Amino acid sequence: MYERMLRSLTLASLAALTALPAIAQDIRADIGPLRIRIAREAPPRARYERRPPRPGRDYVWINGYWDHQDDRWVWLSGRWDRPGDRRHRWRGPRYRREYGAWRYEPGHWSNQEVVEDEDYRRWRDEHRPRDRRRD
Repeated sequence: MYERMLRSLTLASLAALTALPAIAQDIRADIGPLRIRIAREAPPRARYERRPPRPGRDYVWINGYWDHQDDRWVWLSGRWDRPGDRRHRWRGPRYRREYGAWRYEPGHWSNQEVVEDEDYRRWRDEHRPRDRRRD
């Protein structure tokens, strides 16, 4: 009896884990636009990661990268991922020096929008040299 329950629980757990990539794919489509962020410090050097075998031919390798979260850099490990549509392409993050800080555009799929929200525009206007400001 105990073995049968344990086997059922194990099978149910495996089924749930197998469904996670599909669930994550659906969630990603609903996150809305990604925001440009400003960092005071440059991102650290990229880390070397060994690429594991591809889980399927429709998977795309996404290199690990530094993501700016809560005023600090956090490493997001490389991973295999499937685009929501075969036409979608992965666009890696962009880091650019801007007005004494670092402008960070997060990595995203080509169907996702990256926006300059109000916080970013306010920061840019405050730090832009006076001769380039819009008054």
